[in-house]
Amino acid sequence: MIKEIKSIDDVLAHIEEIHKSMEFNEELFPIVTDLFLFLKDMIPILSEANISVKESTSHLPTATDNLNSVTQTTELATNEVLDKIEHMSSQLNALKSLIRENKESDKQLSIVEDVENKANEIIFAFQFQDITTQQLEHTNRILTAVYDKFLSLFESFEVMRSRSSIGAEVAMAIENEFKKELERHKEEMESFQKRTEDIIHQNHEFSQEDIDNFFK
Repeated sequence: MIKEIKSIDDVLAHIEEIHKSMEFNEELFPIVTDLFLFLKDMIPILSEANISVKESTSHLPTATDNLNSVTQTTELATNEVLDKIEHMSSQLNALKSLIRENKESDKQLSIVEDVENKANEIIFAFQFQDITTQQLEHTNRILTAVYDKFLSLFESFEVMRSRSSIGAEVAMAIENEFKKELERHKEEMESFQKRTEDIIHQNHEFSQEDIDNFFK
């Protein structure tokens, strides 16, 4: 009768029982032993990977929300700053006209005070940096925790690699796929860098279309 399996330990114990109960000739014994050893190493890793992925997945929406919030906050503050600067520029032009015409000093003083107020509003608008810094720090802690989880998984793969030939082959296959993905990412980054440098070398003002093209 098969023992009821309730945990990973029960699975490993069952594998060990099957291994001991089966008889093999001298030619097959090393191969089958290696296979069972691989299974005993792989099952805990898959269990750990499943838990890590679930935990990481639950944290990533928070990290994404933080980054989106930073983007929105920065965009709003930047637009506000640009609006204030545009208004200040208009006021300064009006002030120059009044000075040229030598009009009443009260009007000139009023414009100067208005420009001063706008400058103070700009300083206040830039306080968004404190908020976004905190959000980015929180996001960094989340991503660091995710990194640590996967680092632990990679260490488990190293143990699996050293204990069985099948484990070594599986680990090698995973590494090869990782290298392919890393190379693809590297090519995308190089392409992005080249497009950025091409636009900069053209020595013209950036349009919104130029900026959008960076991310295509």
